[in-house]
Amino acid sequence: MTERTPRPDPATGLSVVALTAGQALAAGRPDRIAALTRAAYHGSDPLPGLPVPDGAAETGARVRADVARGATVWLARDRAGEPAGTLRVHARPDGAWEIGRVSVGPAARGGGVARALLRAVENTAAAHGVSVLRLDAVVERCLPPLYARLGFTPVHHWPSGDKPLTEVTMERRPGAPADPRTPPWAAPDPDALRVHWLTTPAALVAVVGDDTATVPGARLAGLDVWHGATSPERARLTERLAALGRRVGDTVVAFPSARAATRAHLMPRTVESRLHAWCRFRPGAEPPLRALPAVPTAAVRCT
Repeated sequence: MTERTPRPDPATGLSVVALTAGQALAAGRPDRIAALTRAAYHGSDPLPGLPVPDGAAETGARVRADVARGATVWLARDRAGEPAGTLRVHARPDGAWEIGRVSVGPAARGGGVARALLRAVENTAAAHGVSVLRLDAVVERCLPPLYARLGFTPVHHWPSGDKPLTEVTMERRPGAPADPRTPPWAAPDPDALRVHWLTTPAALVAVVGDDTATVPGARLAGLDVWHGATSPERARLTERLAALGRRVGDTVVAFPSARAATRAHLMPRTVESRLHAWCRFRPGAEPPLRALPAVPTAAVRCT
């Protein structure tokens, strides 16, 4: 079958196509898709020091297996017709389209490739009457804010089974207006213990609780949540963080190292298995606390 490539977008020069199973499995293509995926995930973390992403070890065999299970491979090409990005879509029994392995080649980063891929998937989903798009994002890799800007809403936080990380399932209704102010986190249970990670000119600061006013002018680097923490457990967590940094208040601990060098911030589950990363912003993109939008009202637990 001759592969039809859509007309490139005049603004970005990108063209996006959904490959048929035959096209995705054509000689050599699964290996090329795997190579693009590996390159996209290798060294992609904005905070180095995290476990290597699964996509960095992608293989042609995995691509073939996904296609055999019904996945559709989407491919974005640049102005020269070269592959710039790819993702895979699985149709689930509940009618949702689940998006995975969103990959942008290193040379194409910052060129709107992920946005173009997701927009093309959404347009096709809307045309087919698909009720919801769904994807999973690793919180510590600072991915939820990216997808929130594209209109995806967090609905479920859960601990990774094979790594000390936290993931969040995000959903979007095809065709719904995308509000760039959508918070990249769901509201935790009101009684949950929160740890706010704040950046200041002098240090990275952890505030155990909600008293962020004690650090004026700070920016939010991230939020951790512990559902069901008791008062003694809250006190022990504060002491544990203080042992790793420098206590500067009853519930405030300062860390002089950079974010990536502060393991308690990088992977909070290594400090306490029940403490889950709820949100992380990329270095340089930490918003001022006063500029944060209101969080959703529906409370979500990490399960």
